[in-house]
Amino acid sequence: MNTNSKKYQPPKPSKGDTAHLAARGILSTIPAASELFEYFVTPPLQRRLEAWHEDVAEALRQLESRQGIDLTKLQSDEHFISIVMQATTIAMRSHQTEKLTALHNAIVNSAIPSSSKKDLQLVFVRFIDELTPLHVKLLSFLAQDETVLRQLKSYAQLYEAFDNKHPHALSHDEFRMTCGDLEVRGLARISQDIEDFEDIYQASALLLEETRDDLPRIIVTDIAKEFLWFIAQNP
Repeated sequence: MNTNSKKYQPPKPSKGDTAHLAARGILSTIPAASELFEYFVTPPLQRRLEAWHEDVAEALRQLESRQGIDLTKLQSDEHFISIVMQATTIAMRSHQTEKLTALHNAIVNSAIPSSSKKDLQLVFVRFIDELTPLHVKLLSFLAQDETVLRQLKSYAQLYEAFDNKHPHALSHDEFRMTCGDLEVRGLARISQDIEDFEDIYQASALLLEETRDDLPRIIVTDIAKEFLWFIAQNP
């Protein structure tokens, strides 16, 4: 192994892992429960921690070699340290490769000068935790071609377009829920005038004072575009 690869070799996880000790403190009141916890939880937790340590080390190597960032200065950057700590907590709770990749990219991109506000970057890391890979897949789909998006007037049309690219990824109900999750986080804006699926009653459009077919029924926000950049592998 060369000197550079050893330079940021991740430390081995200790048995004093905070989450592990906290859980053991609770379970130790039950006879043999702590031993069961040790058998069942500790090995996979250690594997995750070891893999994540290596992932963070690789992110640091990437920042130094590709971005030319001085790691000695980065070590004193409190915002960057907060991003790493928040990402680490999430990584320990997740087995999904897509989330772990997004967290890795978030660490790298948080150290690269960008237009994103620092507080917003912390929100983006929280979004990685809260949203599933399918949320991100739908958001990426919506952001890909806004010209096509402007032509869609109903959830049925939107669902059909998404399903053509990702067959059977979501049911109608899951699709509506996922759209709502994106909207409540400010990642998408959805008009009340968008037509729902045909299995539910809705008032006639004639009751509306005015309709605007020249405007889209759903748009991807600028915040969403920043989020997608933040979790992507950028040059």
